[in-house]
Amino acid sequence: MQSFAFRGATLLGASCLLALLGGCAQMGGMGMPTDQAYANPDATAAEDTPHECNPALGGAIGALAGSMFGKGKGHLAGAAIGAGIGVFACVAYNYHARKVRDAQSVEAQYRREQGALPAANTIGAYQSELLPGETIKSGSKAAMQSRVTLIRGTQAAAPQLREQLTLFSPDGKQLTTVTKDATAIDGTGEYETNFDFNLPKGIQDGRYTMRSALYMDGQKVRTNEVPMLVVS
Repeated sequence: MQSFAFRGATLLGASCLLALLGGCAQMGGMGMPTDQAYANPDATAAEDTPHECNPALGGAIGALAGSMFGKGKGHLAGAAIGAGIGVFACVAYNYHARKVRDAQSVEAQYRREQGALPAANTIGAYQSELLPGETIKSGSKAAMQSRVTLIRGTQAAAPQLREQLTLFSPDGKQLTTVTKDATAIDGTGEYETNFDFNLPKGIQDGRYTMRSALYMDGQKVRTNEVPMLVVS
């Protein structure tokens, strides 16, 4: 009888969890993998409309999930960990890009190194780093900054570029993904891009991983991974 009652409670909790997730999905949050992001309308790259997100609700849903699928004394630990992960639902990413080196300089360097300009659009370089550094205090501001060098092909149309940022937990689980159209990268040149965000308070300390990926005309062309040590 007790076993049946527990299973019934678990199923009821799961139903409530799905209902909450559905409601939050309509609000545009909950940190699920998506191609939409919260944005700064004044940034130089194409950005989406900001959505409201409730950090307390995200933490509560994470705690509910953690406690539901734990066992025995693990319920409390699962709830604590789930609440920490749930707050990533409300991380708002501002994306912007700007040109830092003009086409003439980039093309001259490419000719020196390769002899002639490419016929197809080419990514000459793609590097990423975490600012202000790889050790970040929870509750503080941070940014994933990348440098993109693009050489417009002599026989190619202007490429469509997108940049994606994915956050992984210390145990390798994907926490959030956001993808932005890099419309400011529209021709030969070297560009600086930034995903700015506030790291939630109260998250688990540990070594996370930030992965940036660059897509050109729908195809992933470059990736970078940067460790992020979170301390309280």
